[in-house]
Parts: sequence; structure tokens; C-alpha cells
Amino acid sequence: MAETPRSRSRALLWTITLALVAGLLLFKLLEALLVRVHLPALLADTVAAVAAAAFGLWLIHASVLARLHRLNAALRQVAGGDLQQRLPRSRADEIGELTASIDAMVATLRSNYEDLRRNDELRRRLIANVSHELRTPLTSIQGYLETARLSGADSADLQKNLEICHREARKLARLVQDLFELSKLDTQHLEFHFETVSLVEIADQVGLAFEQRMADKELSFKTSFPDDPLEVNGDGNRLGQVVQNLLGNATVFTEAGGTVTLSCEKRAGPGAGLAVLSVSDTGIGIAPKDLPHIFESFFHLEKSRSRNLGGTGLGLAICKAIVEAHHGQISVQSAVGRGTTFTVELPLLAT
Repeated sequence: MAETPRSRSRALLWTITLALVAGLLLFKLLEALLVRVHLPALLADTVAAVAAAAFGLWLIHASVLARLHRLNAALRQVAGGDLQQRLPRSRADEIGELTASIDAMVATLRSNYEDLRRNDELRRRLIANVSHELRTPLTSIQGYLETARLSGADSADLQKNLEICHREARKLARLVQDLFELSKLDTQHLEFHFETVSLVEIADQVGLAFEQRMADKELSFKTSFPDDPLEVNGDGNRLGQVVQNLLGNATVFTEAGGTVTLSCEKRAGPGAGLAVLSVSDTGIGIAPKDLPHIFESFFHLEKSRSRNLGGTGLGLAICKAIVEAHHGQISVQSAVGRGTTFTVELPLLAT
């Protein structure tokens, strides 16, 4: 039978006990020879000493070796892949500190393993979503081109099919560009040109570009800006991209006769405070079950509507990445049938 760590420690314990007994007996015999101690008294003292030594060694085994055995058994389970294993808690001594340190290390390994699993799942979902998003426009282009080639369509039908192909090709181009930007944001390779910019000025410029689009859809477009320019350290083009995406979504998901509001304000916060930009609409709203996923890649609120209008499902994920690169945060509040408000908070520059 193979020798186990527990059997080795027990053998060591018995060896130490026998050595102590032999040493005590030798010491007492020498004492009897030199001091001429009465032999019965010598034997009684020896038995008492041996009993005390054995009891002390038993205490050492119970309080130290047994705890080390339990710790070793737990670590063997961890080494075997059981990262859910919790190491046995012990007293606040050296072994207890060792156990706490190892437990913290196992917790870190457990967290890293869960992160890897989540990343792997996200990677699989990304591949599936990209395949689906690419397949739809490619199928459309292929079908319309095949129809134009085989049907002998007149110039009007041919022009119609070419326009559809052109629209789908533009959708593909946007999807590829969004994927490229998102991948660079995820790997922190997208370049930002940080400088002092006015959030109010950025919002106002993007809002002006949307006025005609809002009018064409018969939407009421309102803006509210303070006199304070709300200066932040940011990339004006990237922040403009965020505002453009939020206004674009509000336009898509708000029916004719509805209202879209773009506003900026200053709020109390760390340092000099926060520059806050909000885009509100009276559109269809977002269901509570969808809110936790609204900033995920390829998430479509209304799949048929957003895809027909050229949405890639990456816009809000890109917005979130851009805002976080500016040390800010983006949030959403919504009620079905009443509308949605997206809020961007950025740290103000000290004046």
C-alpha cells in the first residue's frame, strides 16, 4: 500500500514520542545514579513525564497536523479542478493566515475562470450574431441580382433591384465599420484625440443636423442647453457620434406626432461636477426584460424595424465604450408605451 502524507505524519509523531520517552528515561536513570533518588519515585516521575509529553504531542497533532491535513485535502481538490472548494477556516494564527491567503488566491482563480467562461460565451454569440447579420443582406443582394439576371426585367424593375442591392450593400458597409470600431474599442486600440471640448456645442451641432429628419417624420424636436458650455476633456468627434446614435434611435422608435428632447445640464459630482447629456423620447419604450441587454452587441429592440432601417445592433455598445473611454457612464430609463431616456454623464473640467 502506498504511504500517504497522513501515515507519514503519524509515523513521525510516534518516532518523536518514543524519542522523548527514551530521553526522559535516560535522564531519570542518570538522575538516580547521581542523586540516588528512590526508584519507585523515579518510576512515578517518569510515567508522569511520559504522559505529559504524549498529551502535549497529541495536542500538537490535533491543533496543527490535523488542520494541515484538512488544508492539504482541500488544496488537492482545488488542484483537481474543483474551484468551488472552500478552504477550512481555522483560528487566527499562522495556519489561519496561510489558509486565508490561499483561499483568496483560489477566489481569484475562480473569478478569472468565470471571466474566461463568459468571454468564451460572448465570443460564440458574437460569431453567431455576425453570421446572422451578414447573411440577411447578402441573401437579399444575391436574390435581387439573380432576379434581375434571369427575369429579363425592364429598366424600371432593374433600377428598383439595383437600389435595393445598393441599400443592402450600404448596410453591410455600416456593419463592417461598426464591427471594426467595436473591436478596436474592446482592445483599446481606437485612437482618441482628447482636448477641451464643449458638450453643449457638440450636442447643439448634432441637433441641428437632425432637425430636418425630425420634421420629415413629423416629430416635435426640443432642445434645452445652459449658458455654461460644460467643458470636458474629450474627443469631439467621438462624443458627437454618441449624440448622433442616441438621437437616431429616438427618431426610429418614436412615432409621428411624438416628441424627442435633447438637453444638457450640470450636476453635482466628484471634482468639478458632471456634464450631463440626455436624449428623451415619447416612443415605444423598452420592456424591463430588455433593459439589462440594451448595451450588448447585436441587441435589437424591435428586430424587424431596426434591421429594415439599417440598424446593426452595435450602436449602443459603441456608445457605451466611447463614454467609458471618457471616464463617464451611460444609463437608460424607460417605460413601455411612454418613452425612453438615455443619460450620459462625463466629468467636468475644473475652471
